[in-house]
Amino acid sequence: MAIFAADVAGYSRLMSLDEVGTLRTLTAHRQIMDRLIADHGGRIANAAGESVLGEFPSAVDAVQCAIDVQHALFQANQDLPKEHTLRFRIGVHVGDVMVRNGDLLGDGVNIAARLQSLADPGGICLSEAAYEYVRMSVPLNFSDLAEQNVKNIEEAIRAFGLPPEKWSSLMYGLRAEWRTKENEQE
Repeated sequence: MAIFAADVAGYSRLMSLDEVGTLRTLTAHRQIMDRLIADHGGRIANAAGESVLGEFPSAVDAVQCAIDVQHALFQANQDLPKEHTLRFRIGVHVGDVMVRNGDLLGDGVNIAARLQSLADPGGICLSEAAYEYVRMSVPLNFSDLAEQNVKNIEEAIRAFGLPPEKWSSLMYGLRAEWRTKENEQE
């Protein structure tokens, strides 16, 4: 199972500057994200404040969703004043989880959340496990961030990052390429 963890970079600072405007923007951005998660076959397992935890049947679906989410939110931010711009960080991991009352629990979730914290605002960070599933399917060059020691995880995690400047200029061509691959597979 692929785990998708997202949160807003600098959310507390944004809330202290303008609670009403930040919540309005968050609501609009979450509608976009929630729709894209469903469109890619994912399920939202938990959402608290500015954080979203989702699960996908495949790493490719989760990463394609993460890229589409970042692109859609980048576009949505273009129409907003700078002080209302929200940028999500997204982490994706493939691993075991436990499900209780529809919520996801366990090390797989913790690793996805730690990867999310390593991502640049507007960027995506994958575990090595997720990267191995998508490296041949997703036509983007992720940067090897090497092994990362993260809070409350005993072993270092090899991470791969995709900052926004690496994907934003390529999005339109990628969409066409993905659709072509999907049609060939059907």
